[in-house]
Amino acid sequence: MSEITIRQLKSDDFAILRDIRLEALQLHPEAYSSAYEDWIKFSEADWRAKLNAPVFAAFDRDKAVGLIGLWPQDGARTSHRAIVVMVYVKSEMRGRNIGQKLMQAVEVYARDNGFSQLELSVLAENKSALQLYLREGYTEFGRRPNWISLNGEMYDEVMMVRPVTLNA
Repeated sequence: MSEITIRQLKSDDFAILRDIRLEALQLHPEAYSSAYEDWIKFSEADWRAKLNAPVFAAFDRDKAVGLIGLWPQDGARTSHRAIVVMVYVKSEMRGRNIGQKLMQAVEVYARDNGFSQLELSVLAENKSALQLYLREGYTEFGRRPNWISLNGEMYDEVMMVRPVTLNA
């Protein structure tokens, strides 16, 4: 078994982001409020712009096997917060703590950049993701009923939060 590495993607890594994000949305539409049909339309410039915010990928050797992003909030009253987005680990790589490593990379980034709170949302039916987030110290603070509609089914959104620890 090879060692998994995590690194922040740069603008020139747009194809890595594009390929793994589209895979996540196409293979697991029930796990995201974003739709493959919307993201497939993005230009190269759009994908590069997505990397203006921190995005991290997990690599098994040179192959991207996981993804996570962070959307820092920049308002005068909200700049202490960042929202965790795009969490994904390829199905064949699950069970190797890659999700945990990605979550920890985001927390280190958040702590090093002065954020005191991380937030995320997850569809209520995504039990494995919910369990990961609970293990990583997130707590539920609310739900949005019927957040998305997919193939005639309605899915609730669970909103979660956690403080950023001051020391690693």
